[in-house]
Amino acid sequence: MSEIYEIFSVDQHQNYHIDIDIYYPHIASQHVINVIPSELAKVALNFPICFMKSSNNEERFLMVAVLGLEAGKNVFMKKGKFDSIYIPQHISKYPFSLAKGENGDVMMAVNSSALNDEQEGIALFNANGEPSDYLRSKQAQLKNIAEQEAMSEHFLNKLRELGLLAEFPFKYDLGDGNKKQILGLYAVDRDLLKSLGDDDLLMLQKNGMLEAIYAHLMSLGQFQRLINLSADAI
Repeated sequence: MSEIYEIFSVDQHQNYHIDIDIYYPHIASQHVINVIPSELAKVALNFPICFMKSSNNEERFLMVAVLGLEAGKNVFMKKGKFDSIYIPQHISKYPFSLAKGENGDVMMAVNSSALNDEQEGIALFNANGEPSDYLRSKQAQLKNIAEQEAMSEHFLNKLRELGLLAEFPFKYDLGDGNKKQILGLYAVDRDLLKSLGDDDLLMLQKNGMLEAIYAHLMSLGQFQRLINLSADAI
């Protein structure tokens, strides 16, 4: 399925239906996916949470769930299905996404290949021309994601300002004797965190950031799960 998105509009998409694929095959080749603050506790129970530098801005970090040990390989895809108890928001929002308009406004976009005008799947609007329950739920989800992205940006900026992020060259062996490592990942340095002054620690705690940091640190144990899934796929 192609990944061609177009800005969603009531006039243009009034008569369309959405063909939903609950197996999310579009992420089969994604080894990382962005995550938002409100879902960190659930994500941490399923995937490692790390940080990466943005490809567009070296000074900007992204918070991601790691889905595979190698680029282009999602080890949670089994027989064409994303096999996980929890589905991160940036996956479940599909086939919708966020896009920026010409004036910088955040807008709703939709994958055109998921649309059809043959009344197959779920209607975007009801007979009265009002948004369907499905569309309303996606609009609410995207609104929440946009708000959470702003919170995530603030969180990541604070981690960078405090100097807490350090490269995390994760090394692993799938049992075949070939030692490998993942580059480009960052994690909160535990020693640096312990060295923070009381004022900074109190600020992190009051803003809910300390809880997010602990969720991230605990999630790193999920790398063993990635190793096991990768080894099973050999």
